Amino acid sequence: MRAKSVVLPVIVIGLLLGAGCKSSTGPEDEDDFVGTWRATKAEYTSVATPANKVDIIAAGSTLTLVLSTSTAVLTITDPGESPVVLNANWSASVDVLTLTWTSGSSGETQFDYTLDGDELTMTGGHMPFDFTPGVPEEAILDLILVRQ
Repeated sequence: MRAKSVVLPVIVIGLLLGAGCKSSTGPEDEDDFVGTWRATKAEYTSVATPANKVDIIAAGSTLTLVLSTSTAVLTITDPGESPVVLNANWSASVDVLTLTWTSGSSGETQFDYTLDGDELTMTGGHMPFDFTPGVPEEAILDLILVRQ
């Protein structure tokens, strides 16, 4: 009888804890991502030389990310230049947002993310960047975006 009195509370506690856990395969609600996001920070860090960093927003560029139900459009506009437009399909797990490029780039870029109301922080995305004009190199892109 003693075993049942110990096992039953352990099972009940386990069920209660499990009921409060979020899914490990997707975000709470993907609709929370849908919309137009404007970067307040877009910092590239050189993989080869991590001390080499550029925040393109601070340098006068703009970056917008438009997320629909399954597609994304990333637009980067440097001062005096034509916009660079990248198209992708996107998905999100509990803490990783993946952009699978369909035009303007190839492969996929994965970001760790946090979504806090109207602020989306995306970090650790591998993207090429020209730290030296005309010479793209591997970089890590960290973004802070606000919903428009």
